[in-house]
Amino acid sequence: MGKKAGPLLLCAALFALAAGLEIASQPTGEAQGYLVTAARSGNDAALSQAAGEFRIVAANLLWAKVVDHYHHQFMAQGGDWAKNESLLPLLKTITELDPHFTQAYVLMGGEILPGTGRVGEGEAVLARGLQNNPNDWEMYRETAMLYAWTEHRPAQALPYARAGRAQVEDSYAHRQMSHDDYVFARSLMTRLCRTLEDQVRHHSNDPLTDGDRPQPPPIVGASSGRSRPSGSG
Repeated sequence: MGKKAGPLLLCAALFALAAGLEIASQPTGEAQGYLVTAARSGNDAALSQAAGEFRIVAANLLWAKVVDHYHHQFMAQGGDWAKNESLLPLLKTITELDPHFTQAYVLMGGEILPGTGRVGEGEAVLARGLQNNPNDWEMYRETAMLYAWTEHRPAQALPYARAGRAQVEDSYAHRQMSHDDYVFARSLMTRLCRTLEDQVRHHSNDPLTDGDRPQPPPIVGASSGRSRPSGSG
């Protein structure tokens, strides 16, 4: 059996174990009175929550395999991490298990797919990541980087960079990040915006202005395979 199948079999085994434990424990729980079936309660929210939590655990286990096993072995053998296409099935599985696992979107859509010449697929992956995580500033940053440095399209990248900077401010205002993280993220996104503005000015006679606080660009559904800010052309 090949090495690539190992993590996927691990994930399948975890699901099987969870299903077995659920089947074995349900009659006992009902007999003791601390478990009420969905049919009796009319609500399966508890079971859904448990299943969701398990999917997150499974996604994290697969990510550990990606980083600890494949990454270190691949790099030790002199491989280019950004071109390790063998990771793509694992990363896709992670995002299906946990749609909020932004690191998997970034590695798949921002590094490996563009690094192997599949830029359009990378755009589609980042579009799904943004659709599922519209409040994550790093997803906007990665999308801006893809357009600006990989595709050399700073005008298309700038709205994403501005939206990411706005999201940093919003996250801090709602106490969703520490002060140190805020200072780092704001500095990073401000420098990115200024760099992109300079690049656009260099190719245009009309200077850019920040104007009002930018709003995040609309995210097109994943089925379209593309994501574009309004007014980007």
